[in-house]
Amino acid sequence: MFFKLASSQIFRYRIGANSSFFITEPGRAEKKYAGINLPDHPGSSGFTPLFKIGAEAEIIAPFSSDFEIGVEFDYMNLYGQTEKAPLYNFFLTRFNPLPDSYSYPVEALIYNTNILSVSGTVRWYFLPVSNEINLYLKGFGGIAFVGSDFTFRDPFYSVKYNIGALYAKGTRNSDHPKQTAFSGGAGLGSTFKLSDKFDIYIDGTASMINSDLVNGVPNYDYINIDGKESFRPASCWALTSQISIGLIYSDIPDRKLHRSNFTKSRKINRSQFWKRKRLNPFRR
Repeated sequence: MFFKLASSQIFRYRIGANSSFFITEPGRAEKKYAGINLPDHPGSSGFTPLFKIGAEAEIIAPFSSDFEIGVEFDYMNLYGQTEKAPLYNFFLTRFNPLPDSYSYPVEALIYNTNILSVSGTVRWYFLPVSNEINLYLKGFGGIAFVGSDFTFRDPFYSVKYNIGALYAKGTRNSDHPKQTAFSGGAGLGSTFKLSDKFDIYIDGTASMINSDLVNGVPNYDYINIDGKESFRPASCWALTSQISIGLIYSDIPDRKLHRSNFTKSRKINRSQFWKRKRLNPFRR
């Protein structure tokens, strides 16, 4: 029965490009070391995101004329830079490769994060603006694989301090695999019908990713137990935004459509066709 349903189901295929930005780590990302005082590090600031291109693909199965479910494969490339980084706890841990005499760098730093994710998706087409334009709400959730490099913007300083990166995981600068994390989010988008088989789409989404590496800097909580100080890895969520644009192809076999497999635009076209036929039943 499953194979019978699968053979009669219409599938839609989506490919596109995206651009993603790190926004923040909601809440308190880490418990700060008591000796860190931001005013003592003048000129420091958070990372400024820069434009980078990613890619995505999706297999979509219309559940009804208004709902679709799918499986999405997404590649996000997030990049940011700062002229002088804030005093992260990371710089006080043993994982900081800089010498003890220079644990806080004043040079410009960057992060370059790559995220591969596999997600289940659902869309609700809630507002058909016209026969060609349809607005939708999108929800998604799945697994993300996060890799990131956190290093100097100018490679000269990597050579000067004899380090490959300040911190790396899941990249060619690291022997460790990518971090696995849960992810999910929602967004708003629109499709523009070109033909029965092709649509242009554009959407904007916000995602939550359960990883402290999205901005490149691993998080550590400062712990003080009976005067014994230490740092412990801290988990957190990262909030990102993404804009996507691309093309949807609908695998609709001409003249062989099952009634339940019409998309919203196809149903409109079919209704108009039968209306004209009833007005002139003898016309061929």
